[in-house]
Amino acid sequence: RTCHHPRQFSGARSARRAADQATPEPTERAPTHYHFNWHPFSTRAAMACINVTGVQVLDNPASFKNPLQFEISFECLAALSDEIEWKVTYVGSAKREKFYQELNSVLVGPINVGSYKIVVQADAPDPSKIPPEDLLGVTVVILSCHYREKEFVRIGYYVSNEYDDPELRDNPPKVLLLDRVVRNVLHDKPRVTKYDIPWDDIAPIERTAEPIDQPMKQSMDQPMDTLQMQAEPMC
Repeated sequence: RTCHHPRQFSGARSARRAADQATPEPTERAPTHYHFNWHPFSTRAAMACINVTGVQVLDNPASFKNPLQFEISFECLAALSDEIEWKVTYVGSAKREKFYQELNSVLVGPINVGSYKIVVQADAPDPSKIPPEDLLGVTVVILSCHYREKEFVRIGYYVSNEYDDPELRDNPPKVLLLDRVVRNVLHDKPRVTKYDIPWDDIAPIERTAEPIDQPMKQSMDQPMDTLQMQAEPMC
């Protein structure tokens, strides 16, 4: 677990359990046993102190072995006395929760009122902890944020893992060729669940609900010792 103090910039499967009642619009490759009940990212939770305004997936599609990278933008509507905690979880198998991999847990803060942007880099999930029959195909990756151990936002995406060659896809070898597997985070249809939690004894700045101009784009996986975070000015 790593604690970061970002610079502030003003102006600017069951997966049902994994996604916590979460339903991205299904893609052609998505198995029907994924059940989500998520809301579009453009909705905002009333009176939340932290509002995630966008997440973009970097280096996507990429080799399965490549790090996952997310650029996360958020605003703080009231100064918080404690850190917020980002968690990245990869659903290794929708059938058994023991195959879920929490790839990183990162503390960021303390945070004052303003707008922030951070870049999170994470190693790929450990293939030895994923059932062989689930290494290829569609799964889910989840990014969640917590304050004082209370989860207040959960963002999820379908992830497609397949061979980079049509012949390998049509006639997969008996032994998995991990070097030939491409991971594609289906970033253009993120789904978000927001939760009301107790914050500090402060009143966040009231904001009217407004849509986000661009679709949220994101990915998320990483072990603790390979995290990279940077705060950058928001454009």
